[in-house]
Amino acid sequence: MATRDCKFLIIGGGPAGLTSAINAASEGLSPVLIDSGPRVGGQARQSSLIENYAGFPEGISGPDLLDRFCRQAAKFATRVQCPAKARTLRIDGARKIITTDDEEFAAKTVLLSIGLSYMRLKAPGMLELLGKGLEYGAPLIDPTTYGKSRICIVGGANSAGQAAMHFSQNPDAHVHLIARSPLEDKMSQYLVDRIRGCANITVHEGAEVSEVHGTEKLTGVSLKFKDGAASSLDADNMFIFIGAAPKVDWLNGTVGMDAKHFILTGPKLVDTNHWPITRQPYPFETTVPGVFACGDVRLGSVKRVAAAAGEGSAVVPIIHEYLRHE
Repeated sequence: MATRDCKFLIIGGGPAGLTSAINAASEGLSPVLIDSGPRVGGQARQSSLIENYAGFPEGISGPDLLDRFCRQAAKFATRVQCPAKARTLRIDGARKIITTDDEEFAAKTVLLSIGLSYMRLKAPGMLELLGKGLEYGAPLIDPTTYGKSRICIVGGANSAGQAAMHFSQNPDAHVHLIARSPLEDKMSQYLVDRIRGCANITVHEGAEVSEVHGTEKLTGVSLKFKDGAASSLDADNMFIFIGAAPKVDWLNGTVGMDAKHFILTGPKLVDTNHWPITRQPYPFETTVPGVFACGDVRLGSVKRVAAAAGEGSAVVPIIHEYLRHE
């Protein structure tokens, strides 16, 4: 297997990884970015309309925003490889060795911006109907394509809210938004206000999907409420946004994590007995010196596109500082 030396390897091409690549490449760090997907962009590509990202007063879709990130990274000659799935991380002195299926990277510094993967809904009928009107995430196509339809959106955070608003643009559709808790708990207020004011969205709060129905295609959804009540909905399509978990299985415990597998970073590592050397850890630095983490995978991060992009930018001068002193 060929080994490629690099100064700065970025694993994961979502908003954090791409923003870090743009800033690092523009400052001469010659980053290499690898991503396991067919295209870089991460889950942000699933957002139908992002309205609170600075610079886009009319809002911008996730695919359009990430395409702009990609063009800017290309402008500064960032080397991007995808699909290229990281399989292992091991430490060899000052080098961090990362292997993919095809090659090996020996990096001086590494950024883990690997994001999250969709959590699976556990209810009878799910496996049989997956791909038959039932999907995780949602395809960003013209909502009128669905015609006169009954669409269920499952989830209570921004991704679910954006999907509900997207499908509500189809005047012939009725959207059911199913959330375990009040929308205000996890969703941006501007989205909550729009959803509650939308005539063709019905919100079911305090509800969980207890079963899905259909043979060749989804036809209905059963709900169970916190107060013990139950109801059923006719449904032609269901799109699920029930949260996500860090994509860290391949790390095999190389870096410190909390009980939910979010990566530990920064100066507080000293208080956890996970920090192995005498100097203080840098912001975003993991329990392995020279390995950093940004974006949704990091414990304590704000799960928003703009926040991830901000972290990706902020880590670049810290990478410079690390390289100057190591």
